[in-house]
Amino acid sequence: MLEATGGRGAAAVIDAVGSDGSMSDALNLVRAGGTVSVVGVHNLDPFPFPATISLIRSITLRMTTAPVQRTWPELVPLLQSGRLDVSGIFTDTMPLSDASAAYAAVAARTADCVKVALSI
Repeated sequence: MLEATGGRGAAAVIDAVGSDGSMSDALNLVRAGGTVSVVGVHNLDPFPFPATISLIRSITLRMTTAPVQRTWPELVPLLQSGRLDVSGIFTDTMPLSDASAAYAAVAARTADCVKVALSI
């Protein structure tokens, strides 16, 4: 990124991974005066946020979770009709009755289980 921008960094960086490494990368790759947007939930360990250097570099930090429930009325019909292709997004599919196991598997943050689709 730094090479592609002549050393300036990106004007905006999105961290949708939620790990210390991805947050550090985002803060290091954004240019002075740029914006880092964090979408989703960061892991639950305390992150040593570099407040002073971020302030000096005038970095804007925006954080939110995806408004999942607000998008359901539009997305569910697209999924049901097959118009929205989600292949490649989910690493596993489990029955709704195994939801607690699915959440535990995702919370374990292993490389082989990232997103689980719950089926009825």
